[in-house]
Amino acid sequence: MMLQWLFFLLPVAALSGWLMARRHYKRRYRPQDSTFSPEYFKGLNYLLNEQPDKAIDVFIGLLEVNSETVETHLALANLFRRRGETERAIRIHQNLIARPTLSSTQRTQALVELGLDYMSAGVLDRAEQLFLELLQQSPTPSEAPRQLLRIYQQEKKWQQAIDMAKKLPADKKTNTHTLIAQFYCELAEPLIETDRQQATNLLRSAHHFDPDCVRASLLEGKMLIHAGQYRKAIRVLQQIEQQNHFFLSEALPLLERCYEHTGHMHLFRDWLQSLLQRHPNLTSARLLLTRLIRKQQGNQAAQQFLYRELYQHPSVEGLHQLIMLGEDNHQVLIPLIKEVTTALIHKGDRYTCKNCGFSGRTMHWQCPGCSKWSTVRPVEIHLSALEKLLEPTR
Repeated sequence: MMLQWLFFLLPVAALSGWLMARRHYKRRYRPQDSTFSPEYFKGLNYLLNEQPDKAIDVFIGLLEVNSETVETHLALANLFRRRGETERAIRIHQNLIARPTLSSTQRTQALVELGLDYMSAGVLDRAEQLFLELLQQSPTPSEAPRQLLRIYQQEKKWQQAIDMAKKLPADKKTNTHTLIAQFYCELAEPLIETDRQQATNLLRSAHHFDPDCVRASLLEGKMLIHAGQYRKAIRVLQQIEQQNHFFLSEALPLLERCYEHTGHMHLFRDWLQSLLQRHPNLTSARLLLTRLIRKQQGNQAAQQFLYRELYQHPSVEGLHQLIMLGEDNHQVLIPLIKEVTTALIHKGDRYTCKNCGFSGRTMHWQCPGCSKWSTVRPVEIHLSALEKLLEPTR
């Protein structure tokens, strides 16, 4: 009897298994809905007719904004901004911000990107307003004070730039203390002859944030000279050797003026000699000392001094001055050499940025090439630079 029941149940089990397998296959391999939005074909039509801008706009509209596509929208908008199409980037970010489904993190990210769009478009007032609003959020996005710092530097709002720089974490990459010192110098520079007390306070703040701020020392020296305090100016300007001896060439004319007013040029000459012992490649000090020797002892003594010095430390400026000290005792050779050295000196750059390599003949405390502060420094024109100087100007 049991055997009969088994034969009866076998077809039932087989039919049940077949039905279950068929249902699983239908569920897994159900044909997808193949209907496309008319906008999709509209976008394809734009592509076929070589109108990619309109096609992109259509596809952006088809891309539904949700938690899974926010990053896609942000990436697309950033691509537009890098290509200079800021209007499209702004439109995408504004569309994102208007969505109520965005999380607070995603909304903050979109607001930051929108502010960067405004900056790229040159609409600094709207960017400033947006980043100031972000500054009130908790936690504050780190990009807000950084971009506000950029805006205030471009607009030369130095006090606001100081406030923003103080909000940034101090690190080697940002070097905020150096920035703040330069901003204080920007505030002090127009006041050194009109409001000495305020200028002194600002320069004191600059030294507080950056004790090695050469610019603050130069400004303080100029302010003391204007006030007739030459001895104090000498002490301030000579400190530049400890701050950064490469900038002594900027201080030497001011020091010469101070020593002339105090009537102690012999002390200045002694100081220059000791300075060259400590920094033998300081051509500007060597040339100034040569001029002092010429005034005190005559051309021949100055020639002999510079002749000995150039053997150990050759430079184009030194060679030029040696020729200028001599007499034109050769009707062809001496005028020719003088013409060459004059051209080299006028052609050579006096200042170079150690960060990007920008060079020029004018001192910039903020590099025009990379916008970094305190990276431009004076350079000497040595004979090793002749190959570069002789290249034709393009």
